[in-house]
Amino acid sequence: MERFKKLLVYTGTEEPEGAIARAIVLAMENGASLTLMDVIKPVPRILRLFKGVAGPDELQRLLIEDHRAKLQAQVDEFYDADVPIDIVVTVGDPAMEVIREVLRNDHDLVIKAADGFRGAGRVVGSVARALLRMCPCAMLLLKPQIHGEFDQVLAAIDVDRQDTPHKKLNESIAELSLEIARSDEATLHWLSAWEMPLEVPFELPLESPFQQSFGEDQFEDVFSIHAENIRTHLGELHTAAGITDVSPEIHVRRGPAADVISEMVEEVQADLLVMGTVCRTGIAGFLIGNTAESVLADVSCSVLALKPPGFVCPVAGETLESKVVS
Repeated sequence: MERFKKLLVYTGTEEPEGAIARAIVLAMENGASLTLMDVIKPVPRILRLFKGVAGPDELQRLLIEDHRAKLQAQVDEFYDADVPIDIVVTVGDPAMEVIREVLRNDHDLVIKAADGFRGAGRVVGSVARALLRMCPCAMLLLKPQIHGEFDQVLAAIDVDRQDTPHKKLNESIAELSLEIARSDEATLHWLSAWEMPLEVPFELPLESPFQQSFGEDQFEDVFSIHAENIRTHLGELHTAAGITDVSPEIHVRRGPAADVISEMVEEVQADLLVMGTVCRTGIAGFLIGNTAESVLADVSCSVLALKPPGFVCPVAGETLESKVVS
């Protein structure tokens, strides 16, 4: 993942060690800068009622210093590489503070361990979902037990969409998945899911007026031609990426994209899913796309989510000041 040069790890999870370890390796391999970030809650108002203790601001400062010291100690336990690490602790809502830090310092990849993940189950919790919706840069969600390389990488590529943002997003997904597979010596799978362009149920009987108007054989002929066209587009993406020492296994499946992607994750036992998030409303960054929303609701592997070009973060116009100790 050589394109990422400013890494930010959110450590406010149950098991951040895997995310920190992965980030250190990426920073070493790519000469990238690395920042570890924690976000704590504001001091409870009830503490203002106690007499003879430090004021709320001083208590908040002490808590920040305590969290920073613990994070530094955690890093020191296993870190001996020659990579400078910045540590940032802020106060507030975790997702919003991470986004503000990304905007302040132009980070290009946020790395976060999944919350509450125990072998199987959802990777995406509330903080991760908010980041996927609004964070302006790419995001890597890691299963806590992932400390080393990936073995099976699945990239979801929607070549049916040919508008410029989708084409650019497809190019990024293709190139990045190839880079990861080459770096980790992983098996790479490219998946493109498609549905009938008309709102036609596949289970229509052959004797239905709609089927008869096209003829019995035309449907399967059209499906076959369309699948071959998708394979051709994927081949062109591979050629354009210029990474010839990795050849993805191509999968073209008919059906709802979210269902097909989830099924393929299980079928190939993917430990990393690379996919794009696309805004589905007129408000930039308000919601991630329908497919991503559905897939990420129950996916059980690590996820690298990329934003389309031109994505506008809804936090970008806000004042970015925070209570920070760095």
